[in-house]
Amino acid sequence: MDLWDYDFWWHIATGRYIITEGHLPENDPFSFTSTMEENNNLFPERENFILKQYWLGQIIFYLLYQYTGPKGIILLRSSLYIMTLLFVLWRLQRWSVSIPVSFISVFSLFMLMTSRLTGERPVLFTILFTAVLFFILEDFKDKKDKRIFLVLPLMLLWSNLHGGFILGAVIIVIFMFSEGLKIILKRSVYTRRELTTFYIATILALGFSFINPTGWEAFAIAFSSKYKPFVDGIQEYDSLFVVYRERLSSTNSWYVALAVLFPVVLLIRNRRLDFTHIMLLSVLLIMSVSAVRFQCYYGIIAAMIIWREIDIWLKDMFRIRFSEQVYGKLLNWLTLATLFSLILFMASFTSFKSPGFNVASAYSVPERAVDFVEKNRLKGNMFNDYGYGGYLTWRLYPREKTFIDSRALNFTIMTEFGWIVRAVDSIYRKEPSPTKGPLWERLLSHYNINLMFLSLHDVHGTVLPVVFKLSESDKWAPVYCDPISIIFVKNNEQNRNVIERFRLSKEVIYNTIIYKSANLALLKRVNPRPLMSLGETFYKMGRLNDAIKAYQYALKRMPESPVIKGRLAQIESELKMKEKEVNKGQD
Repeated sequence: MDLWDYDFWWHIATGRYIITEGHLPENDPFSFTSTMEENNNLFPERENFILKQYWLGQIIFYLLYQYTGPKGIILLRSSLYIMTLLFVLWRLQRWSVSIPVSFISVFSLFMLMTSRLTGERPVLFTILFTAVLFFILEDFKDKKDKRIFLVLPLMLLWSNLHGGFILGAVIIVIFMFSEGLKIILKRSVYTRRELTTFYIATILALGFSFINPTGWEAFAIAFSSKYKPFVDGIQEYDSLFVVYRERLSSTNSWYVALAVLFPVVLLIRNRRLDFTHIMLLSVLLIMSVSAVRFQCYYGIIAAMIIWREIDIWLKDMFRIRFSEQVYGKLLNWLTLATLFSLILFMASFTSFKSPGFNVASAYSVPERAVDFVEKNRLKGNMFNDYGYGGYLTWRLYPREKTFIDSRALNFTIMTEFGWIVRAVDSIYRKEPSPTKGPLWERLLSHYNINLMFLSLHDVHGTVLPVVFKLSESDKWAPVYCDPISIIFVKNNEQNRNVIERFRLSKEVIYNTIIYKSANLALLKRVNPRPLMSLGETFYKMGRLNDAIKAYQYALKRMPESPVIKGRLAQIESELKMKEKEVNKGQD
C-alpha cells in the first residue's frame, strides 16, 4: 500500500499553510512565477476557487499526515472506500435485494473502484457522499420522514471539503425535477406535507452548499467552457472515446458492464423503472463517457439501481417457474455459495505479512531526488515537472518555490511550461532566429532557471522532449538520475562543485530511460507511447535497428497511427542510407 497521488502533496502543503498562517491563501504562495507582474492571472476566479475550495479537507489530510504519516492517510482512503461500499449494501438491503445479487452489485462496484483507484485527495469524500446523498433521498421516497433534512449538514460539509459537491447539487436537482414531474403525471403520490418537506429540505440543501469560501464560483467554473483549456490533456478528464482511440489505457471492463446493463435493464423493466432513476443514470452515464473521472460516480449509483432492478426481474422469473418453497431453498443455496465466494475472494487478497505504508517513491514520489537537492543545497530558480510540483512544495517550501504544480492555477505559466517541456523552438512554425535562439531556451533564460527537476516520462509514458535536448546540450549538466526523476543544473560557476562531483554521462541518462520505458511498456499493455519512447532513445544513441524494432512493436498496438508509421519509415530510410555508405566504404 503506497501513498502515490501527485495532488496529495499540494493539498497537505496548503493545509500546513492554513494552520501556520491562520487564514486561507489569497494568492498562490508556492510558485515564484505567479508573483511576476507579466504573469498576471487571466482567470483569477478559478485561482481563488482552487486555493480555497478544499480548505477543510486539506486541514484534515495535513493533520492526519502530520501525526500518523502515510499509514493514517492510506487507512483513511481505505476507510472511505469501505464506507461507500457499505452504504451501497445498506441501500440494497433497504430495498430487500437478495444477498446473492447484493454481493454481485457490491463486488462489481469494488472492482470498478479498485481498477481505476482514486488517490489520496479530498475527492474521496465526494465518492462517499455521492452514495450517502442517494441513500438519504431514496430513504425519503420510501419513508417520507424528516430525516431528509440530513442533506443540509451533508451539503454544508461537502462544499467545504471538495468541489465535487457540485455533483451533489446535480443529483438533488435531478430528484427535485423528476419527482415533481412524476407528481404532475400522477406517477407518484405525496401528501401536501410530504411534498413541502421534500422541497424545503432540497432547496435549503442547495442553499447550504453555497456556504463555503467561494460561494457560487464552483458552478460558474464547472459549467463554463472558457475553463476547458485547464483540463485539456489531463488524464482523468479524457473522454472514453479518446482513451480508446489513443490507446491511453485498457478499458475498464467493470464500468463497461454497468454501462451496457443500463439499456438492457431499461428494456426488460420497461415502464416499471423509476423515472428519477432513469434520469439520474442517463445524466451520470453521459458524464462518465465525456470524462473518465465520472465513471466511479456512475458506478456507485448504477450498482444500486441496476442490480435492484435485476433482482426484481429475477425474483419474478423464478417465482413463475418454481414454487415458493423451492425458490426459498434455491435462494438459501445461492446465499451460501455467495458467502463461500466472498471468503475465497478475501483469502486471495489477504497477506500474512503486515502491510507496508509508504510513499510511492518507486513510481510517483521523487523522494530520493528531493533528498539530493536538500543534501547538496541546490539553489536558484527551479523549473520542475508538473506532477512533482506539489511534493517539491511540501519538502522545500518556503526555502524554495516551484515553477508550476498540478493545480494549474495560471494559464500563461501552463502554456509556457508546455513550450519548455516539448522543447518548442518557435510557435510560428518557422526556424528560430540564430540571434534569439529556441523559444524554450529563451524562456528558461527569462525565468533565470538554474535547476531543472524533471520526470523522465509524462503520465502516458512519453519521454519529455526537453530531456533529450538537455542531455545533448553543453549548457546543462545532469547531476542526478533515477528511474522516475532527473536533475539538470546550469553549467556555470555557481554549480561548478556539484557538477564536478555528480555529473552523469549521456549514456547513463539514456540507459535509465530505456530501463524505465521497457518497464512501462510491460505495465501499459495497450499504450504504444512507452515503446515509442524506447524507440526514440535507441535512435538518439544511434542504435537504429533497435529503434526500428521498438517502433514496430508500438505500431502493433496502434496500427493506424500516422505518427508511428512516419517515424518508422524515417528511421528505416536512414538505416538504408547508412548501410549503403558502409557498403561503399567496403568497396
